[in-house]
Amino acid sequence: MAYEGLEGLHVVISGGIRLIAGDDGINAAGGNDASGTDGGRDGVFGDHGGFDSSSSDGTILISGGNLYIHASGDGIDANGTLEISGGYTVVVGPTQGDTTTLDYDVRATISGGIFIGTGASGMAQTFSDSTQGVIAVNAGQRAAGTLIILTDQKGNTVMSYTSELDFNVVILSSPDIISGDTYTIMIGSDSGEFEAS
Repeated sequence: MAYEGLEGLHVVISGGIRLIAGDDGINAAGGNDASGTDGGRDGVFGDHGGFDSSSSDGTILISGGNLYIHASGDGIDANGTLEISGGYTVVVGPTQGDTTTLDYDVRATISGGIFIGTGASGMAQTFSDSTQGVIAVNAGQRAAGTLIILTDQKGNTVMSYTSELDFNVVILSSPDIISGDTYTIMIGSDSGEFEAS
Protein backbone atom coordinates (compact mmCIF):
# COMPACT_ATOMS: atom_id res chain seq x y z
CA MET A 1 0.00 0.00 0.00
CA ALA A 2 1.35 3.42 -0.99
CA TYR A 3 0.65 6.72 0.80
CA GLU A 4 -0.40 8.42 -2.44
CA GLY A 5 -1.23 5.81 -5.07
CA LEU A 6 -0.18 7.96 -8.04
CA GLU A 7 0.92 11.57 -7.85
CA GLY A 8 2.11 14.27 -10.23
CA LEU A 9 1.26 17.73 -11.51
CA HIS A 10 -0.19 16.20 -14.69
CA VAL A 11 -1.40 12.59 -14.55
CA VAL A 12 -2.34 10.82 -17.79
CA ILE A 13 -3.82 7.30 -17.72
CA SER A 14 -4.62 5.35 -20.88
CA GLY A 15 -4.13 1.77 -19.69
CA GLY A 16 -4.98 -0.49 -16.80
CA ILE A 17 -3.72 0.20 -13.29
CA ARG A 18 -4.61 -0.92 -9.77
CA LEU A 19 -3.96 1.46 -6.86
CA ILE A 20 -4.30 0.87 -3.13
CA ALA A 21 -3.48 4.00 -1.15
CA GLY A 22 -3.35 5.02 2.48
CA ASP A 23 -4.32 8.54 1.41
CA ASP A 24 -5.34 9.71 -2.09
CA GLY A 25 -5.63 7.20 -4.91
CA ILE A 26 -4.62 9.70 -7.61
CA ASN A 27 -3.40 13.17 -6.64
CA ALA A 28 -2.62 15.93 -9.14
CA ALA A 29 -0.32 18.60 -7.66
CA GLY A 30 -1.09 17.78 -4.05
CA GLY A 31 1.77 16.26 -2.09
CA ASN A 32 1.22 15.53 1.58
CA ASP A 33 -1.90 17.65 1.77
CA ALA A 34 -3.43 16.10 4.91
CA SER A 35 -6.52 15.10 2.94
CA GLY A 36 -7.04 11.91 4.91
CA THR A 37 -9.55 11.56 7.73
CA ASP A 38 -8.17 14.54 9.63
CA GLY A 39 -7.85 16.96 6.72
CA GLY A 40 -9.70 17.91 3.57
CA ARG A 41 -11.34 20.95 2.04
CA ASP A 42 -14.67 22.71 2.27
CA GLY A 43 -17.38 21.47 -0.06
CA VAL A 44 -20.65 19.59 -0.24
CA PHE A 45 -22.08 16.92 -2.51
CA GLY A 46 -22.85 18.53 -5.85
CA ASP A 47 -20.57 21.51 -5.16
CA HIS A 48 -18.46 22.27 -8.20
CA GLY A 49 -15.20 23.49 -6.74
CA GLY A 50 -13.89 26.93 -5.92
CA PHE A 51 -12.09 26.32 -2.63
CA ASP A 52 -8.52 26.73 -1.42
CA SER A 53 -5.74 24.29 -2.30
CA SER A 54 -2.00 24.27 -2.78
CA SER A 55 -2.41 24.53 -6.56
CA SER A 56 -5.23 24.56 -9.10
CA ASP A 57 -3.00 23.83 -12.09
CA GLY A 58 -2.99 20.06 -11.82
CA THR A 59 -4.69 17.83 -14.36
CA ILE A 60 -5.84 14.22 -14.38
CA LEU A 61 -6.71 12.75 -17.79
CA ILE A 62 -8.18 9.24 -18.01
CA SER A 63 -8.77 7.97 -21.54
CA GLY A 64 -8.74 4.19 -21.37
CA GLY A 65 -7.95 0.98 -19.56
CA ASN A 66 -9.32 -0.63 -16.42
CA LEU A 67 -8.56 1.64 -13.46
CA TYR A 68 -9.19 0.43 -9.91
CA ILE A 69 -8.65 2.79 -6.95
CA HIS A 70 -8.98 1.75 -3.30
CA ALA A 71 -8.33 4.83 -1.19
CA SER A 72 -8.46 5.85 2.46
CA GLY A 73 -8.20 9.50 1.43
CA ASP A 74 -9.72 11.06 -1.69
CA GLY A 75 -10.23 8.55 -4.49
CA ILE A 76 -9.32 11.02 -7.23
CA ASP A 77 -7.94 14.36 -6.01
CA ALA A 78 -7.47 16.89 -8.82
CA ASN A 79 -6.03 20.15 -7.54
CA GLY A 80 -7.22 21.58 -10.83
CA THR A 81 -9.20 19.57 -13.38
CA LEU A 82 -10.27 15.97 -14.00
CA GLU A 83 -11.25 14.72 -17.44
CA ILE A 84 -12.47 11.19 -18.15
CA SER A 85 -13.01 10.26 -21.81
CA GLY A 86 -12.83 6.48 -21.74
CA GLY A 87 -11.92 3.37 -19.82
CA TYR A 88 -13.54 1.55 -16.91
CA THR A 89 -12.91 3.36 -13.63
CA VAL A 90 -13.88 2.02 -10.21
CA VAL A 91 -13.22 4.11 -7.09
CA VAL A 92 -13.70 2.40 -3.73
CA GLY A 93 -13.61 4.65 -0.67
CA PRO A 94 -12.98 6.62 1.35
CA THR A 95 -15.33 5.51 4.13
CA GLN A 96 -15.17 8.47 6.54
CA GLY A 97 -13.82 11.92 7.31
CA ASP A 98 -13.30 14.99 5.15
CA THR A 99 -12.52 12.89 2.10
CA THR A 100 -14.47 11.92 -0.97
CA THR A 101 -14.60 9.77 -4.09
CA LEU A 102 -14.02 12.81 -6.34
CA ASP A 103 -12.25 15.97 -5.17
CA TYR A 104 -11.48 18.77 -7.62
CA ASP A 105 -10.93 22.52 -7.54
CA VAL A 106 -11.88 23.67 -11.05
CA ARG A 107 -14.00 21.05 -12.86
CA ALA A 108 -14.52 17.33 -13.37
CA THR A 109 -15.92 16.20 -16.72
CA ILE A 110 -16.81 12.82 -18.18
CA SER A 111 -17.39 12.30 -21.90
CA GLY A 112 -16.83 8.57 -22.27
CA GLY A 113 -16.16 5.33 -20.47
CA ILE A 114 -17.71 3.83 -17.37
CA PHE A 115 -17.34 5.27 -13.88
CA ILE A 116 -18.42 3.61 -10.64
CA GLY A 117 -17.64 5.34 -7.38
CA THR A 118 -18.65 4.76 -3.76
CA GLY A 119 -17.45 6.64 -0.71
CA ALA A 120 -18.07 8.90 2.23
CA SER A 121 -20.44 11.88 2.07
CA GLY A 122 -18.61 14.39 4.26
CA MET A 123 -17.07 16.42 1.42
CA ALA A 124 -18.61 14.66 -1.56
CA GLN A 125 -18.62 16.11 -5.07
CA THR A 126 -19.91 14.75 -8.35
CA PHE A 127 -18.99 15.60 -11.94
CA SER A 128 -19.44 19.27 -12.77
CA ASP A 129 -20.05 18.64 -16.47
CA SER A 130 -20.61 15.68 -18.75
CA THR A 131 -21.65 14.69 -22.25
CA GLN A 132 -23.01 11.40 -20.95
CA GLY A 133 -25.43 10.86 -18.10
CA VAL A 134 -24.40 10.82 -14.45
CA ILE A 135 -26.36 9.46 -11.48
CA ALA A 136 -25.12 10.73 -8.10
CA VAL A 137 -26.95 9.68 -4.94
CA ASN A 138 -26.40 10.17 -1.22
CA ALA A 139 -27.82 6.87 0.02
CA GLY A 140 -27.15 7.24 3.74
CA GLN A 141 -24.91 4.83 5.60
CA ARG A 142 -24.59 1.54 3.74
CA ALA A 143 -22.55 -1.55 4.51
CA ALA A 144 -19.89 -3.25 2.46
CA GLY A 145 -21.39 -5.97 0.29
CA THR A 146 -24.47 -3.92 -0.62
CA LEU A 147 -25.71 -4.56 -4.17
CA ILE A 148 -26.31 -1.47 -6.32
CA ILE A 149 -28.46 -1.87 -9.45
CA LEU A 150 -29.36 0.89 -11.92
CA THR A 151 -32.26 0.24 -14.30
CA ASP A 152 -33.81 2.32 -17.07
CA GLN A 153 -37.49 3.16 -17.56
CA LYS A 154 -38.06 -0.17 -19.32
CA GLY A 155 -36.61 -2.11 -16.41
CA ASN A 156 -33.38 -3.00 -18.21
CA THR A 157 -30.28 -3.20 -16.03
CA VAL A 158 -27.85 -0.46 -17.04
CA MET A 159 -25.21 -1.01 -14.36
CA SER A 160 -24.74 -3.19 -11.30
CA TYR A 161 -22.04 -3.24 -8.64
CA THR A 162 -21.49 -4.77 -5.21
CA SER A 163 -19.77 -2.38 -2.80
CA GLU A 164 -16.46 -3.47 -1.32
CA LEU A 165 -16.47 -1.00 1.58
CA ASP A 166 -19.05 0.88 3.66
CA PHE A 167 -20.34 3.93 1.78
CA ASN A 168 -22.81 6.82 1.68
CA VAL A 169 -22.42 8.20 -1.83
CA VAL A 170 -22.81 6.43 -5.17
CA ILE A 171 -21.68 8.00 -8.47
CA LEU A 172 -22.42 6.18 -11.73
CA SER A 173 -21.77 7.19 -15.33
CA SER A 174 -21.89 5.30 -18.60
CA PRO A 175 -22.58 5.96 -22.28
CA ASP A 176 -25.84 4.05 -21.65
CA ILE A 177 -27.02 6.67 -19.14
CA ILE A 178 -28.78 9.52 -20.95
CA SER A 179 -28.83 12.98 -19.38
CA GLY A 180 -32.40 14.01 -18.59
CA ASP A 181 -33.78 10.45 -18.52
CA THR A 182 -35.14 8.96 -15.30
CA TYR A 183 -33.56 5.86 -13.79
CA THR A 184 -34.30 3.64 -10.83
CA ILE A 185 -31.44 2.87 -8.49
CA MET A 186 -31.77 0.01 -6.03
CA ILE A 187 -29.33 0.06 -3.12
CA GLY A 188 -29.81 -3.04 -1.05
CA SER A 189 -33.55 -3.33 -0.45
CA ASP A 190 -34.21 0.39 -1.04
CA SER A 191 -34.97 2.02 -4.37
CA GLY A 192 -35.67 5.45 -5.79
CA GLU A 193 -36.02 7.28 -9.09
CA PHE A 194 -33.49 9.89 -10.16
CA GLU A 195 -32.98 12.01 -13.24
CA ALA A 196 -29.55 11.71 -14.82
CA SER A 197 -27.59 14.96 -14.97
